[in-house]
Amino acid sequence: MWIDDDGRIAAVTRSTRPGPRRFDGCPVVDVWPSLVMPGLIDFHNHLAYDTLPLWTEPSQTQPFAHHSSWPRAATYAASTTWPAYALATACPQELLAYVETKAIVGGTTSIQGSPPMNRPRDGWLVRQIDDESFGTGDRNMVLVSVLTATPAALADRANRMRAGSLFVYHCAEGRRGSLVAREYTDAEAAGCLQPQFVAIHANAVDGQDYARWRDAGAVVWSPFSNLWLYGETTDVPGARAAGLTVCLGSDWAPSGTKHVLGELKSARIVADHLGWDLDDETIVRMATCDAGDVLARGWGRQTGRIRPGAIADLVVVRAPRGAPPFRTIVGATEDDIDLVVIDGVARYGTPALTAAAHAPDLTPLPVGRRSMRLSLTRPDDGVTRWTWGDVTDRLEEVRADPRREIEGARARFAAWGGALDDPDAPLRLALDMPTGLGPVGGLPRDLSAISVPPLESLVHDDAWLASVGGRGFHGGVLDALRDYYG
Repeated sequence: MWIDDDGRIAAVTRSTRPGPRRFDGCPVVDVWPSLVMPGLIDFHNHLAYDTLPLWTEPSQTQPFAHHSSWPRAATYAASTTWPAYALATACPQELLAYVETKAIVGGTTSIQGSPPMNRPRDGWLVRQIDDESFGTGDRNMVLVSVLTATPAALADRANRMRAGSLFVYHCAEGRRGSLVAREYTDAEAAGCLQPQFVAIHANAVDGQDYARWRDAGAVVWSPFSNLWLYGETTDVPGARAAGLTVCLGSDWAPSGTKHVLGELKSARIVADHLGWDLDDETIVRMATCDAGDVLARGWGRQTGRIRPGAIADLVVVRAPRGAPPFRTIVGATEDDIDLVVIDGVARYGTPALTAAAHAPDLTPLPVGRRSMRLSLTRPDDGVTRWTWGDVTDRLEEVRADPRREIEGARARFAAWGGALDDPDAPLRLALDMPTGLGPVGGLPRDLSAISVPPLESLVHDDAWLASVGGRGFHGGVLDALRDYYG
């Protein structure tokens, strides 16, 4: 495979044949016999929360009914909203670095769910589906709504989809038969059931109702999170039978896997448990070429495929010679991700491969049992080299005294006299999920009550696997993840 300076794949050739002559003398990275695949696409996340552990409400004995149920749980705000707010407010750059690194070590090259910010940006480390404009400044390629939209807002989105935008909408998240199923019928009534429409979750929708979506769009499946919160999941066979494209999303750390590489395994486990006819290739396509084809409807650019003209977002998965490719990818762990290339640039990988690829601005990064390398710059300018130690040290400072750090950040932002979208304005992130119960905007009156838990590891380690067993509403189904990571 040969990659041009513009980050596109120029040609795909056999290793025994030369590439285009203009590549004579260019660096060549030999990864044989490993697998080279399109980068994984995580079509649903909430990145601002991805430092947090798995969450459950101790007093809850039955699965939650829908997306408006669990934010009212007694421990939700203190466990989720408060610590996420502390990090997003006091150290937004370090938070972005941590959560995007967590994605990239799992082979993710594009992700949906960037926190709203005062200065939207194109991809910095991992490509941001919500904000990516490919340098054009056009932020209307992909429109997103996390909260339930009004009929008027849905009608507006229907018109904007007809004009070419992709609309990613949290739709009908809950158990079948629950009241949120009407979000799907409301979207239908507003004219949203178009090829540009991407319905996240839709697990409250009866499979037969997908047949009314005649101009087929896409559904995003988050099997781990669905079972964790609701005890049931999206009717994937029903969606596929209606011609919809099914993509994968890891949702978020409080009820999801670490990244979409983990979600491949959850999909395999849940499909087998429910007796669905989904082979490994079908599951891998949900996070690669199928998701890339959906994005192309809004982006006007192809990702998720290895072919000339496609964006060079790639992952190298360690594999022995002759290994079955799709089974190997589904079973791969963080220890098997040897190189991640985004926009033609090596961003993460082993020391040998990142050196061979001339990766810029490298910092050592401990990942499980390996010492890896990460190409890391500060997100405010994209050029200043940053070390992983700088990132984690700042996060720990905020953990040590959230009140002091929040108040300091608020004071700095209040002192800013310019426009909020000025390139020199302090970066400010917003939370994109319900805040839960709390006396002041979801926060405690006394900020000293905020406690930020220890940072979650970047990998599916023993501690995380132990936190899955006996918790959530999956009935033990997801315990099988240990078979992949044990």
